[in-house]
Amino acid sequence: MQRRKFVVGLGSLAAGGAAAMGTGAFGSVEATRTVGVNVAGDASAYLGLEETSPYAEFSGDQLVLDFTNNNNGGNGINPDSVTTFDGVFRMTNNGPNDLDITIDKTGLNNPGRWHFVPKEVYEEYSGSYPEDSFYPSWDNFGGYESTNASGGGLDSGNSTLVGVAIDARDKTSLKGGEITFAVTDEDGPYGSA
Repeated sequence: MQRRKFVVGLGSLAAGGAAAMGTGAFGSVEATRTVGVNVAGDASAYLGLEETSPYAEFSGDQLVLDFTNNNNGGNGINPDSVTTFDGVFRMTNNGPNDLDITIDKTGLNNPGRWHFVPKEVYEEYSGSYPEDSFYPSWDNFGGYESTNASGGGLDSGNSTLVGVAIDARDKTSLKGGEITFAVTDEDGPYGSA
């Protein structure tokens, strides 16, 4: 008899627990939420890009780098040379997070000939780094990574100038292409410009 009471009591306890807990599953949910986005030009996007030299200009809302003509009599870089351009354009972090920026050069025809060098790499090869500028040393291009240039950190609300070096040694012509700005915050992917 005690055994029968124990089994009935245990069964009642299990049934009551299942009724209290439920299964936790539901069939489906449909909910409507508002989503908004603006597509802003490069000048006012979260990663702002601003022309700061005759070699950067806007085509529509996008920044274009053009080293073919400076509208001052120059029509290109010298053959068999390394030419540097300081402060070609400015990058501004208009977003809420601190950013790490990488300039992906794989869209250029000769990515190893174009250099966008971060502060850390510059200091490693050249010592003191010019303030607020991505500016490469032309002393030793062999040490630079040929397809990407990590821009390092850019805090929210801050900006930096970007310098460009073009290595045309042993070249009489050099085609361009496209660069891609890959942007991440400290916690992972933030977007791409």
